[in-house]
Amino acid sequence: MHLRRLGTILIAGGAVLAAAAFAWWLAFYSTIMRELAQAPSAPPGGNSVFDAISCLYSSADVCGFIAGFARLMGRTPYEPMVFWAGLAALVAGVVVRLAARSAGGRA
Repeated sequence: MHLRRLGTILIAGGAVLAAAAFAWWLAFYSTIMRELAQAPSAPPGGNSVFDAISCLYSSADVCGFIAGFARLMGRTPYEPMVFWAGLAALVAGVVVRLAARSAGGRA
């Protein structure tokens, strides 16, 4: 397989995976934020899903707590490793394409 074709596949696959991770994050955390807004102690004006933007790439602190609680409730929580896998494939594809360009497109 030519390096250029491999790079293109990695870039496309990485972009699709990162976009799918973003959509999963958006769907999962918008549901969580909507449910939090219905709580009696919710702040006026509610929360935005973008208040949880760090949960897109991390499962630390409150993101891990929310994911653990979602598992206890029988839900499938968002997994940031999907985003990182997509980003890694995207970057690897760019590196492979650049390597193919410097090698003359063969290999």
